[in-house]
Amino acid sequence: MLKKLLPFLALIMLATATFYAWHVTGKAVDQKVDFHQGDYTGSDTCQDCHQDRYDSWHRTYHRTMTQETSPETVLGDFNGKPQTYWGYTIKPIKRNNRYYFAYHDGTTGAFLSEVEIVRTVGSRRYQQYMAQTEATQGNYYRLELLWHIEDQRWIHLNGAFLGSDQQSFSAHTGIWNQNCIFCHNTGITPGMSNYNELANRSRSGEAVDVSIDALFQSEVTELGIGCESCHSPAATHSELSSQIMRKYYLGLTDARDPSVVNPNHVDQQASLSICGQCHGQRTPETLALAKVWMEEGPTFRPGDDLETHVNPVWQDSQVDTQQHDLFKSRFWADGTARLTAYEYQGIVQSACTQDPTFTCQSCHTMHGGDVKGMIEPENRTNQACASCHLDLVTDPSPHTGHKPDSPGSLCYDCHMPKMSYGIMTFHRNHRIESPQTENELSISKPNACVACHLNKTDDWLINETQAFWDQKSAPYQPHHMIQSLVELHSGDPVQRAVAAYQMGHHFESLSAKNRLFLLPHLLLGLQDNYPAIRRFSYKSLNQILSATQNEHPELQVLSEHLVSFDFIGNTEQRAPFYKNTMNWLNHVDTKNWPTPPEGSMLKSNYQIDWEMITPLRNQALTTDKVIHIGE
Repeated sequence: MLKKLLPFLALIMLATATFYAWHVTGKAVDQKVDFHQGDYTGSDTCQDCHQDRYDSWHRTYHRTMTQETSPETVLGDFNGKPQTYWGYTIKPIKRNNRYYFAYHDGTTGAFLSEVEIVRTVGSRRYQQYMAQTEATQGNYYRLELLWHIEDQRWIHLNGAFLGSDQQSFSAHTGIWNQNCIFCHNTGITPGMSNYNELANRSRSGEAVDVSIDALFQSEVTELGIGCESCHSPAATHSELSSQIMRKYYLGLTDARDPSVVNPNHVDQQASLSICGQCHGQRTPETLALAKVWMEEGPTFRPGDDLETHVNPVWQDSQVDTQQHDLFKSRFWADGTARLTAYEYQGIVQSACTQDPTFTCQSCHTMHGGDVKGMIEPENRTNQACASCHLDLVTDPSPHTGHKPDSPGSLCYDCHMPKMSYGIMTFHRNHRIESPQTENELSISKPNACVACHLNKTDDWLINETQAFWDQKSAPYQPHHMIQSLVELHSGDPVQRAVAAYQMGHHFESLSAKNRLFLLPHLLLGLQDNYPAIRRFSYKSLNQILSATQNEHPELQVLSEHLVSFDFIGNTEQRAPFYKNTMNWLNHVDTKNWPTPPEGSMLKSNYQIDWEMITPLRNQALTTDKVIHIGE
């Protein structure tokens, strides 16, 4: 009899043991993991269990943000052609599959030195180059030239950032270990070795330049932005994932694995913090944390509230020993960021965050969509706003006053206009807000309506928006001139750059032919004393010319002149170009061109009205508008 019961007893014991193991596994799964004590393992560890996620990450620009140099990773043309800017010549050279910058005197051509490039930063818009020196082997230095991928040319860093012609040759060189390392790599230990020494020297009144004097012996788990940057250090997760019962438990239940962070499965602030650790300029919360940062690395880990570790940078933020308005010029007067890498600040300023489910992942996806922006096609349309504003998405015209398929009815163009500078272009501002024309003009902030209505005066813009949306007005004295032109000539460098950029976009709103009145103004933009503004003026000119030359062959001569223009060439190099183009403007036959619109500051024959324009250009030279902004 007992023998007959043994199989049943064994089955009961097995079921009991399984139930007990299941129960124990469930309790074990619920145990939290301290990610601050966890070790990084590198993204390749994730491949065995998450092949699809690994593959989708592997194709992103996050992965290739920082790389060791090789024929596969270097995008620049190291053909030895000399690049002479700001008094020096650099020859980019490739030798035995290794890469070098050879430095020469810009006047005599005398050889000065040669450095080997050992790392790259960037792979989508442009690529920067890092070298080490014999004197400080642990330090990596950002060099003076970058390779611009779209333009397929070398560009001096002085032309990449919003600084004037009055910059030194090495104004933007710096130590990779003290800045770039923090956002462009995973599992970092900056390893600053002389923090205390420099701090003591500074406290004693000695002038200290950290970008020159700091010494590092840095380590990273992974070059580039890997899985663990968003999902937490994975050593514990990798170890636990080898437990078979635990795998089955997580696979067969709705339980979430606490040994790893999923940005979609945490609360709003924790999710925003994951992106904000890089896409939100910040300083360590305390001076003591600054030392930890520079020696050991950031204390933030995915799953934390970022603002318990850092102070997000705002226009009134201050740093010990620095000028009180250090960050002021990085924001428009109302506190909206003017640069990229302030997306976190923009989002937390937005009313959309009143919905606790709204996060960066509401629009972006890290494992799908177009890698240029990491966004699905439908989220580039008004569908991104449909979950909260379905009525406006379904029929936008009563709200926008524009046709449904026009830029004026695209939510992004009105509520997230492109006015944040970074990586040599403009990006959508991530402060989601409604345009307030008169308010924005009164504080010299770009207005979304101007981006399309490039041919309209400020009073027209104000009257139209007040009539349609019944907007409240701000104290403002109209100048009755075309607003885009006023900003191009009289604004501060960011305003001027935005205006020049916009003149080459939204052709569906204002045809290329009806933009011919912009040509004389963009030719003046080519004379700006900020290289970046000259570049935007140059690109917009080319876009207008390429779209109108068939109808207006007289523009071909101007196109030929533009070929010789180098926006970062020195004054002497550019002088003949200016002479030739202004001579062309004075003699070109404009009888078949549209009549210049009201407020264009042009005479009937497209000649510049200098009495109107000169005072505007003088405004741009005033002290409060001479600013220099990096990224």
